[in-house]
Amino acid sequence: LAQGSGCSGCLLAGCRRTPLPPNLAMSQFWQVVGGAGNGGIVVRQGKDLKSTQEAERLSTGAIVKELELAAGRLNYRLAEGRGPATGWVSVALTGKALCTKIDTPAHIKDDDGPAERRPTKLTMDYQRSSACRARCEKELARQVAPWKFITVAQVTENHMKKAPGMFYGMEFPWTEQMLLQVGPRWLTQAFHAAGTLDPDNEVTEVIPEKHVKVTTGNNGGKFLFEVRYKRADEGLHTKLFAKIPHPCEGVTQSDRLSTSVNKQPMELYELNSSRLLEATLPVKIPKYYFGDISNETSNWILITEQIPFADSEPLDFAGKLVARGHRRPSLAAYFVEGPYDKCMDWTLRGSPAEYYLALVRCGARMAGLHRAGKMGDPAALARHFEDWSNRPIEVFGCKAECSGSRPKEQKMKIDSAIKFMSDDGKNIFPDFCCDAGFHTKLTTTLLTLNAYAAESMYWRHSDQDYIALTHNNLNVDNAFFWRGEDGQLDLGVLDWGSMGQRALGYKMWWWLYCCEFDVLTAHFDGFLECLVDTYAEFGGITLSKEVLRTQFVLSALEQMMGLCAAVPQIYKMCRKAEWKTIASRFDARIGQNIDGKSTLRLYLQVMSTICSMVHNPKWGGAELLDR
Repeated sequence: LAQGSGCSGCLLAGCRRTPLPPNLAMSQFWQVVGGAGNGGIVVRQGKDLKSTQEAERLSTGAIVKELELAAGRLNYRLAEGRGPATGWVSVALTGKALCTKIDTPAHIKDDDGPAERRPTKLTMDYQRSSACRARCEKELARQVAPWKFITVAQVTENHMKKAPGMFYGMEFPWTEQMLLQVGPRWLTQAFHAAGTLDPDNEVTEVIPEKHVKVTTGNNGGKFLFEVRYKRADEGLHTKLFAKIPHPCEGVTQSDRLSTSVNKQPMELYELNSSRLLEATLPVKIPKYYFGDISNETSNWILITEQIPFADSEPLDFAGKLVARGHRRPSLAAYFVEGPYDKCMDWTLRGSPAEYYLALVRCGARMAGLHRAGKMGDPAALARHFEDWSNRPIEVFGCKAECSGSRPKEQKMKIDSAIKFMSDDGKNIFPDFCCDAGFHTKLTTTLLTLNAYAAESMYWRHSDQDYIALTHNNLNVDNAFFWRGEDGQLDLGVLDWGSMGQRALGYKMWWWLYCCEFDVLTAHFDGFLECLVDTYAEFGGITLSKEVLRTQFVLSALEQMMGLCAAVPQIYKMCRKAEWKTIASRFDARIGQNIDGKSTLRLYLQVMSTICSMVHNPKWGGAELLDR
């Protein structure tokens, strides 16, 4: 540098460089847009393409601060996302962009020091606000026609038709493409109708999410998008999430029919949870913006705020963390973990028992508050949600002969499942699944439950003290977790399908059924104690742990009968010829999400868990059923 008087903005004394214009002097940020199919893009320690490659990739969607840019190589410092804190990456490869320039994100501090990731601290301030309560009260007063049962034929014939929704009487989109087509004008009308946008404000732009695709979800599709408003009022979210039905065609047709017909009206209950209970639920949920459903077509849509998940790297489907024998560390306070997926507890950033205990506590708290009358008007709740309380025995179909399916048909399904577990699938099931004695025990147990199917369901719902309104499917993929400054795990809840009143032992099974068997067995007494104590603390009575245990096991055996019937579906997801070379649960052919869903991985793990509950003396599933 030539000696001189120095210049503004330069720390080097004597620099005669002309000061840069303010817009160039600011830091440049980039976002990673490549590497979606590979877990991110390659990072090297130096500018040279032959320099040492880092073991970890820079995740797709990550935001970085530019330190130097030379010949298409970017030296960066990580601002948001996962990957090495600093390093060198290529901004393009064979003409395809890997990183693109972006404006300085509002939530990232830009100063002379390192760019900092700052979490969005999630609170329940809006849910406890007078505005939220007034919105929910208005919705509760809205006259909505009762749901009418629909058939497979009706869904098949009408799923492509446009029809007004049950709540707001307006047509709505039910795919990502349709939402982008109707655009800002429709979103403005929808948010006005739902009371989530001031009448003098409007949506001015809709921006699709091009880099992050949500592929998980067994009961519906999901996508992300952004919006811009005429006026950026406090509390309005620009990053939004939409949940929609699966297409009624191709690989998702059976899922759509199962959800829209066999489980109806689970989507109605999910929409009602956000629409009606946002102000009274005792747990953080994503802010509701719009939701509606057509009883004629079975189409529906739910739009909420987008949860700021901080884990942007792909899930470890291959079980590499298991092979290494360690878990990922906790994130800093208030960063939201995940999103997680079912039957992948090795990816949790802490002890799985801690997460499942948090889920049980959350579900029991809702149930206790409902029993105390603090979740709203009981008649309104019974009208808007599933309700199995106070049902007479005649409703359940109890009778002197077998009250389940025809015994011969059920026996064929059980035989099919046993053959699958002891032959094609033997490498991923416990060794005892190949034992003839276990085959007899499992067959006898399931045929006994089938004979008393209605009586079993009636018994679980005969004591009204054990029935309460709470979430029906509290799994780790239906929640979002973060830790406070004290390190304590906290959570919010998603996916309220089939919300309603059922036996708590039944509910507990569907909260814990995706837990690894050894964790479930080691901690089940603690989970039971948590449910009993929390339920009583928030308004219920002190329940019997043994009654809850029996309800839990009966509900597990009941699901096993359904899983036996699902063996043909298993072979559709992974062909019979493939099983000869599958040696591990982590094999990509069964461990990955198939067609964007965890169904196959879930079926296999839960079948193994329930078989272990029948075989393991500590559970004594068969003996418990006999008693």
